[in-house]
Amino acid sequence: MSPSSSESGTAAPRHSPATVVVTQRVRPGRRADFRRWQDEVDRAAAAFAGFLGAEVTGPTGAGSQWSVVYRFDGTANLKRWLDSDTRRELTVRGADLFEAPPIQHVLVDEADDDVVTVVVSHPHVPGREDEFVAWQQRVIEAEKGFPGFRGSRLHRPVPGIQDSWAIVFSFDTAEHLDAWLGSPERAALLAEGRDFKEYEVHQIANPYGSWFPAPGPGAGATASWKTALSVLVGLYPTVVILTVALTEIWPGAELWATLLVGNIASVSLLTWVVMPLVTRMLGFWLEPGRRPGRRTDTLGLVTSVGFLTAAAVVFWLATTVVWTLP
Repeated sequence: MSPSSSESGTAAPRHSPATVVVTQRVRPGRRADFRRWQDEVDRAAAAFAGFLGAEVTGPTGAGSQWSVVYRFDGTANLKRWLDSDTRRELTVRGADLFEAPPIQHVLVDEADDDVVTVVVSHPHVPGREDEFVAWQQRVIEAEKGFPGFRGSRLHRPVPGIQDSWAIVFSFDTAEHLDAWLGSPERAALLAEGRDFKEYEVHQIANPYGSWFPAPGPGAGATASWKTALSVLVGLYPTVVILTVALTEIWPGAELWATLLVGNIASVSLLTWVVMPLVTRMLGFWLEPGRRPGRRTDTLGLVTSVGFLTAAAVVFWLATTVVWTLP
């Protein structure tokens, strides 16, 4: 967390605007092609529901990094644009314009009742970058010792978009976050880094609550299809086992009652037992910043689909050969 003489952190209202910042390095000699391609992307984004605007900022001096900001009226409409076939086709078509894959950051000011994730911004202090990074690493190490800590990331300033540093960290509950904010350890670190002050705090949302931990330093956000498949890996066996167990333990129960009990049990098991195991097992795949590459993606996909297939075969045998459900 960052030091300051006064703190300000307020939860944003529901359905507040959502922003995605995309930074990309254009290949030498392709600037004109990039501008034509970017204009097409902007027109395509403007056709989607909830679009509020886009801003394109060119590199400073002889640099090659461009920054594009898209704003939508909420996370749902932003996600429709980010996951759309239209954007995917444009991204593939423009891939050869860039020196490396674009870097994307989504900023949302929405409250979340499960995981408390905040973004802290620091003004840039020229000439003291190494000192600031070293101090922030000490802050992160201190945070790790507190109950409920989920993870932390340090983002450098984005030329042309944001002159400040951004630190993203998460705790599992507001109580655990408050324990860190009011701790003597943090107070000592604030005094140690008193030259780095005047910060702002924004709370953001985590769409899967505490099921998926925050990405590690330098890692991008996990793709939506990976999180969905991972949830299916945990959900399918949990639901089948609970269904069989309830049928055996509570025969003749009303449908509404078994559905209620089953849902309460499945959500509880997924949150505190199943999904922590799944995310650890598939961590190499869900955190691509650690082991990038097509081989990792393929291995994760094969592992997930293979597990679901094996589970389906086992449950088919168990419910048709060993015994049959009423």
